Amino acid sequence: MGDKRLKKLAGLAGPEWEAICARCGRCCYEKIDDSGTIYYTGVPCDQFDPNSRLCKVYECRSEVRPDCVQLTPQVVAAGFLPADCPYVDGIEDYTAPQLEGGEEQ
Repeated sequence: MGDKRLKKLAGLAGPEWEAICARCGRCCYEKIDDSGTIYYTGVPCDQFDPNSRLCKVYECRSEVRPDCVQLTPQVVAAGFLPADCPYVDGIEDYTAPQLEGGEEQ
């Protein structure tokens, strides 16, 4: 699935990696994994600021929220991001998470 794109992402670090983000904030919403199918809920992380669409504790998010998933090429490949996320752009056959009602995000 999108090996070229994932290899390109794996070669990025720091500012280059962060620059890809569109700052939509959708990855900051709680997700449910039901037997390999990822569903987005309508519940944002308690550290997500809906006005700025940014994490209030971004620099120390792993300490504040140990369950916060750090975005990596492996996480991108696992299908945690919406279909229109710039990180997944160019990944053929990408399966985006579903909304709780079953609609693709």
